[in-house]
Amino acid sequence: MRASMYLGRLNDAAQYRLERLHRLYNTIGTLPVPQQSLRLAYISIELDNLNICALREFTISTIRGAKTTTGKKIKVNTILGPEEEIGAYMLSITNSVKYKNLKSPNRIKRTDEQTIRDPKEIEKILVASAASNLGSLQNALALNSNLFRDLKFIRHFYAHRSKDTFVKASLNAAMMGIQNPNHPDEILRHIVTGRPHSVLEQWIVEAKFFYQLLME
Repeated sequence: MRASMYLGRLNDAAQYRLERLHRLYNTIGTLPVPQQSLRLAYISIELDNLNICALREFTISTIRGAKTTTGKKIKVNTILGPEEEIGAYMLSITNSVKYKNLKSPNRIKRTDEQTIRDPKEIEKILVASAASNLGSLQNALALNSNLFRDLKFIRHFYAHRSKDTFVKASLNAAMMGIQNPNHPDEILRHIVTGRPHSVLEQWIVEAKFFYQLLME
């Protein structure tokens, strides 16, 4: 998934990956139980990676003045081109302390970029740059999905599998209405109240809608 001067291409890439994760989830019941747990972990980590990548590439595309899926050219109040410049600009807004510690550079390496999982951080960048597609992001945020708030706790457990990450995932699960899970697998399989989906499938479905609205 790469930044593009047409957000339709970026949306297509995001939707393709989301659909693949959805298919993997839908066939999970055909696997032996130990492999089911491994697949849940894989889907969770890949969904988190997708969010980080899609939000980054969307922001770079926006700053460069890409066209939206509705054919509108995005207008911003700043002129930046190379990813290193845009990365520095994004960092100056989302983590000013780190940016100042790096001596307020005009460019930064990819490894110095801020990892952004929360689209509300992207909103700050679009506001600062007076991006004309801010409304699309706000429409996507209006879905009020808890995906971007809650997935990171599950991802961190599967990536590190420590007592600390399990406790944090369990505490966050309580905020989701899931009490005393024995394992994060149980959190992902929990059926969302009033919805036909499990937590994980609901996140995938919401992500599809979110990115569709975001790119408009």
